[in-house]
Amino acid sequence: MISYPDTNLQNYLSALEVAAAAIGVPYRIAETNSFYNGGAPNVSDSYASALWVLDLFTIAQGGSVGVNLHGGGNGSGYTPIADNNGVVVEARPEYYGVLLLTLAGQGPLRLTNISAGSLNTSAYTVENSPTQLSLIRLNKDATENLQFTTTCPSTVQAATLQELTGPSLAATSGVTIQVSPVNSDGSFSPQPPYGLVVSGDTFTGYVPAASAALVRVTLS
Repeated sequence: MISYPDTNLQNYLSALEVAAAAIGVPYRIAETNSFYNGGAPNVSDSYASALWVLDLFTIAQGGSVGVNLHGGGNGSGYTPIADNNGVVVEARPEYYGVLLLTLAGQGPLRLTNISAGSLNTSAYTVENSPTQLSLIRLNKDATENLQFTTTCPSTVQAATLQELTGPSLAATSGVTIQVSPVNSDGSFSPQPPYGLVVSGDTFTGYVPAASAALVRVTLS
C-alpha cells in the first residue's frame, strides 16, 4: 500500500496554510516529536524514528516554512542530538533522517505519483534547479524490498543513489548514510553514491526493506 499521512494532519495544515496566506505571515510547526511526554524508549530513540522523520516532507507540502523537533539531553526519549550539559554525546537515529532530508536540498516540491502495490512507502521530489532533482524514496515496509522505476519530465542524463540504513527498526545505534556514521563532532564522510541505470526519461533503482534513499537526478 502507499502510506498516507493522518487526514487530520492534512486538514490542520490546509487550515493553517489558508490562515497564514490571509494575514501574509508564514507559519511553522513547533515541538514536533514521535511520541508524547518525552518520547518512548526503543521507539523515539530507535532507527524507526529516522524513517518517521522523513515524512516531515508532508508538512512542507502543506505550506509550512519549517518544523521544530523537540530535543535535548541524553535520556532514552526523543532527541536528534544527544548532549550532556551542552556537550554533544552522539547523533541519534532521528538525526540521520533529518540529515537525509537536508541533503535533498532546497527548491519547490513537485507532485510525485507512486504505484507500489502492497508496500508501505512514500516518495517526495525537490526541484533544486530546472535540470536537477532530488528524490526521496522511503520504504517503510519491514520485510519487503522496493524495486522502482521513475519517469521524469525530460531525458535523464545521470542518476545516483545514497542509502539510509540501520541494523533493525528497533536499533538505537549503527545507523548510517551511504555506509557512514555521523561523528559526535559533526563530521560525516559518506562513501560515493551508487550509479543507477538510466534509459531515456526513466531510471531504475532499489531500496531495501526498512530504509530510505536519496536519488539525485540530472536532466537534459
